Amino acid sequence: MSGRRRLIYFDTTQNERGRLDTTYSELGSFLRDHDFDVEPYTEFMILAKKIEEADVIVFGCPNSSKLRPAEIDVLKSFVQKGGGLMLLSLSGGDRGLMNNMSQVSKEYGITFENTAIKDERNNAGLPTMPLITDIEPHVLTEDVTEMLYPSGCSLSTSGKAVVIAKTSDMAEPSSEPIIAAAEHGKGRVLCIGSYEIFRIGGGLKHDGNRTFALNAFRWLAGETRLARPSRVAAAQESAQEGTETVTSAMSEEVEKTLRRLVNAVFDLQKDIAKATEKIDTVEKNIEMLRDQFQDFAEKTQKQLGIIIPSKQFQTAEEKESSEIESDIKSLEKEIRSVRQLRDHVEDRHSSGAMKRDVYDEQVEKLDIRIESLQKRIEEKKKSLEEINGEE
Repeated sequence: MSGRRRLIYFDTTQNERGRLDTTYSELGSFLRDHDFDVEPYTEFMILAKKIEEADVIVFGCPNSSKLRPAEIDVLKSFVQKGGGLMLLSLSGGDRGLMNNMSQVSKEYGITFENTAIKDERNNAGLPTMPLITDIEPHVLTEDVTEMLYPSGCSLSTSGKAVVIAKTSDMAEPSSEPIIAAAEHGKGRVLCIGSYEIFRIGGGLKHDGNRTFALNAFRWLAGETRLARPSRVAAAQESAQEGTETVTSAMSEEVEKTLRRLVNAVFDLQKDIAKATEKIDTVEKNIEMLRDQFQDFAEKTQKQLGIIIPSKQFQTAEEKESSEIESDIKSLEKEIRSVRQLRDHVEDRHSSGAMKRDVYDEQVEKLDIRIESLQKRIEEKKKSLEEINGEE
């Protein structure tokens, strides 16, 4: 397994209702806790070079906005080459929302209908919040027996599109697809008639929806779950062996905490990189001002005979040397912290409190981080030697 985390872009260019900073904030945190990188896509045009690093792109219910033909072609190419594409709508479909998601999805045998799903009998308090139990066996629905489907529309399917879930025979419209998937080229597409299925305070509060969300993004990213038993199989094994205890539950919680810590290391690395870019810009401006001040001091001293101390700043070499020494200390401190975390993971595995697959996953990530830090320290030390040698 690679130490690289899958990258999911949530589009913001189409005035989506599902946004990472509001309605999908809980979904974003949930995915980060399960080894995904989650970021908004903010470039006004959908361009191939801007999305090539993404594994999955999500359009969370565009509102009164339509993709351009060139953008649709870019998305089709993205899927063909192996990308995952998730399209979500709402009651009314394309017509009600004045978007053109079906112009994208029809390529894969799926369209969003101008309908509003209601179920007077099977719901979570309101007819527009139906509980879906007609769920097809699929890797997307592993461990899912029921889903909450608020304010959604139905879908039409044809060709190689696979129906994942349908309304009940008592719903309106009855026995109609609401979730459908397709594989095309090297990529995968998933269409859902309700963006609220993953909304904070809405569908995401339902356990079935959370399980489906994780299955969906893993499937779209091209990951498999063959090594992960279903709840049914796990329950049967537990009944046979009698090993389901409070201790194991606590162990799973500790594993989740460790996973979050490891992921936090990677998130910190990204934040540091962004901050470094801003610092570099500020330093360039300071360097420019320093040179201008020294030029001014020299000219004033010659013209007026006034002595102005020009050395108000360190020389470029002194400044760079000081910064490198500070960087080395910070990197050494960080590597000590990562090693301590790795030792803790090692201890838990040795004591039998951590599963082998979880141990392998976490250790690989931490080893990659340690190796990266060591290389950066060596590079910094080499740069420091060169500066001191020149002096």
